[in-house]
Amino acid sequence: MTGADSPRRVGRDALIVALGYLTSFVYPLVALPYLARVLGVPELGAVMVLLAVLQVVVHVTDFGFSISSLRRCGLAPSVPERSLVLAETSWAKTLVWAICAAPAVVIVLLVPMLHAHLTAMLLGLGLVLVGAWYPGWMLQATGRMLTFALVMTLSRLLALVGLLLTVRDPAHLDRALAWQLAPQALAAVAAWVLIVHVWKAGRLVRVTRAGVSTALRDSAPLFVSHAAVVVAGAASSLSLGALASPSQAAFHGAAERFGNAVRGVMRGVVDAMLPRMAAGPATTTRRLISLGVLGSYGLAGGSLVLGSAWVIPWYLGEEMSAAIWPTRLVGIAILLAGVTAVLTLHANAEHRYGTVARISSLGAVCAVALCVPGTLWAGAVGVGLALVLAESLQAALFLLDRRRRLRPARAASLPSPPHDQEVSA
Repeated sequence: MTGADSPRRVGRDALIVALGYLTSFVYPLVALPYLARVLGVPELGAVMVLLAVLQVVVHVTDFGFSISSLRRCGLAPSVPERSLVLAETSWAKTLVWAICAAPAVVIVLLVPMLHAHLTAMLLGLGLVLVGAWYPGWMLQATGRMLTFALVMTLSRLLALVGLLLTVRDPAHLDRALAWQLAPQALAAVAAWVLIVHVWKAGRLVRVTRAGVSTALRDSAPLFVSHAAVVVAGAASSLSLGALASPSQAAFHGAAERFGNAVRGVMRGVVDAMLPRMAAGPATTTRRLISLGVLGSYGLAGGSLVLGSAWVIPWYLGEEMSAAIWPTRLVGIAILLAGVTAVLTLHANAEHRYGTVARISSLGAVCAVALCVPGTLWAGAVGVGLALVLAESLQAALFLLDRRRRLRPARAASLPSPPHDQEVSA
C-alpha cells in the first residue's frame, strides 16, 4: 500500500511521536533533583503544591479538545474550515481557563503556606493560558508528526536550560514555577508561527458564540472520560496513603511510575492515529493501526511482567524488591489497557464519545470501590489487583459494545435465502 497511509508511513509517524514523548521525559528527570538542591525542601514543597493546583487547571482547560479538535481538524478538507476549528477550540479553552482561574487564586489566598506566592500563581496561570493555545492536535491532524515531536522536545530542552541558568537559590521560586509551565507555552508560540506565518495552514477567524458552545458540547463527554481516568489513578494513591504504611505507598508508587510512562507514550501515539482512523473505511490501515497499538501495549506490559524481578532491584535497590509484584500487576493491567485503547480509538473515530465516557466512568467507579478493600487486604498488591479488575471490566465492556455494533453489519453481509424456495412440512 502506498500513499499517506502506507504501513511504512503509519509506523514511522507512530515511532516519531513515541520518541518525542520519550525525550520529553528528560525534563522532569533532571529538573526535580536540581530544584531539590537549589530551593530546599520548604520552597520545593511550595512549588509542588502550586504546580499541583495549576495542573488541575491545565487538565480541565484541555476539556477533551486534544481528541475532539484532532478529529474535527482531521476531517476538515480546507484551510478555512481548519481555521474555524483552530479558532473555536482556542476561544473555548480560554473560556474554560477563565472559569478555573478564579478558584485557583482563591486556593492560594486560603492556604497559609501559599499566601506569599500569589505572584507566582498569577504568572503560572498566564503561562497555562498561553499553553492552552498550543494546537498540537492540529500538527497531528495535518500529518506533521516530525514537527510535533521536534516542537515538544525542543520546548522542553529550552525550558530546562532556562531553569538551570536562572534558578539558583530559594529566592527564585517564581522562576522555578514558571519554567515548569514554560514548555507548553513555548510550544504554543512556535506552533502558531509555523501554522499561521510559515505554512499558511490556518489563521484566526471570527467565531460565534454558537460555534464555541458546539465545541464545548462536543468535548464534554471526553472531559468526563478523562476525569474518570484521573479519579481512578488518584484513588489508589489516596487509599494507600490513608490506610496503609508509607512503604506500601512507595511500592505502589514505583510500580505506577513504570505504568504511567508506558501509558503516557502510548496515549500520545494512539491520539496521533485518530485522524487516520476517522478519515474513512480504509480497512487495511485501521487493522494495521489496531494491531500496532495492541502489540505495543502487549510488548510493554509483558516486559513489566517478565522483567520486573530483575529491573526493580537493579534500578531501585534491594529494599524495593517488594515492588516487584505490584509492578507485575501493573504490567497485566497494561496488557488489558491495550484492548481498551484499541476499542476506545475505534469509538472516538466513530464520534461515540458518550460511549467512551460511560465505560470509562464505570471503570473508575470499579477502581475506587475496590481500592479500599484491596488496600486493607494486601496493601500495594491489593491495589494492583483492584486496578487489574477495573481494567478487565473496561476491556470487557468495550468488547461487548464492539460486538453489539458489528452484529447488524455481519447479519447484513450474510446471503439471503432465495425467495422462490419453499420449505415443506
